[in-house]
Amino acid sequence: MRIKAIGQGALQASFVIAVGFVGIFILNLLVWLVEQTHGSSFKTVTQTSARIWLNAQGVPLHFNAGHVAGLAVPEYVFDLIPLGFALLIGWSMYRAGRRLSGESYLGFAWAGAIVLYLAIATTLTSASYAKSIHVLDWQGVFIPTALFSALLIIGSVVGEPLYVENQNPSALRDRVRDYFMALKDKLPWAIKPLIAPALRAGTGVVLAMSAVSAILVSLMLLLNWVEVVRLYQSLQLSFFGTLTVSFGQLALMPNVIALANSWLTGVGFSVGEGSMVSPLGTELGPLPAIPMLAALPVGANSFGIVFILVPLLCAFGATLLIKSHTAELRFAYASATSAAIALGVAIGFVAAIEMWILADFSGGSIGPGRMAVVGANPWLVAGVTFVEVTVASVLAAFFSARPDAADAELIQRTRRIK
Repeated sequence: MRIKAIGQGALQASFVIAVGFVGIFILNLLVWLVEQTHGSSFKTVTQTSARIWLNAQGVPLHFNAGHVAGLAVPEYVFDLIPLGFALLIGWSMYRAGRRLSGESYLGFAWAGAIVLYLAIATTLTSASYAKSIHVLDWQGVFIPTALFSALLIIGSVVGEPLYVENQNPSALRDRVRDYFMALKDKLPWAIKPLIAPALRAGTGVVLAMSAVSAILVSLMLLLNWVEVVRLYQSLQLSFFGTLTVSFGQLALMPNVIALANSWLTGVGFSVGEGSMVSPLGTELGPLPAIPMLAALPVGANSFGIVFILVPLLCAFGATLLIKSHTAELRFAYASATSAAIALGVAIGFVAAIEMWILADFSGGSIGPGRMAVVGANPWLVAGVTFVEVTVASVLAAFFSARPDAADAELIQRTRRIK
């Protein structure tokens, strides 16, 4: 049974690798076979696929100094993570853990999966090396394996186990769950009733802002479709080249939505050092020939300041909608003021942390010189989000967290003691 569990773990790891590396390798292989690009070979296809796979899991790519089209290019680091591709790989890792959650020998299943993933990460790190581009060996091996291990274990212990026929649930799984439940029970009384409603409302604020951002990005692409088409034409791509560029932009679309979230807070973001895209106006320098960048707003926008109300409205609405999840909170806190302030601050904190994560992972370096700065300042985004969300959530919490009535039983006990 232990050998079978190891095999199941290795099988689930192979599915994750198929979703990530094999998919991008097949696309690159088709492009190479059809296009027969000068200087390309099966080796370069493997190297490119390995780099994309590693980069999607947070591994920076190091470009050595060289010449492109006769121009000297200094050494630089590419560490912008394509969040669309990264989310796909991360979801497959989590699903692999869910499929292993019913294994009796869960530890052996984890070992089988992690060892295989470690071996593949080591192999692809070695295969990605070239004179002009490379990754640091420890980063290429450690970062993907650590990410896979974390999401695999989380998927295995969260939620009800997916039982395997004729097998009992894993004692290891129960011990891990009990450990974290014990930590939760040890939290102070003032914090425990805040966790569930704050997580729901704070996450709801970020999701609502992301929905608005997605709509705005779609509208900007629609309004500027002529410029988008012109940029495609200027690249002079073949059919497969156009397909590859389009898939690449789809992989970056969550990055764009996350940057639009930063724009909604009023902080804005940069596309190159010295540039700024914010509701108050846009200042841009030379941009790379990426078609979707044609959707960036240009010049001053007199109505842009109105969009800063979006985080406030999202926070107010999300706080109102969690009233059914604040029963324990309304019982624990003595007054409406203390309950409202505590809940509002907690919601603002959760939203700020999530916005910090989005801002930090959505940007990075994409080239030498000024293009080493792309994205938003995560600390500034988090700070502004905290202030905006907390103010709106505290006001709404006077309704959603207000105690229904005084505790009659406690009042009777107090009178009897007197």
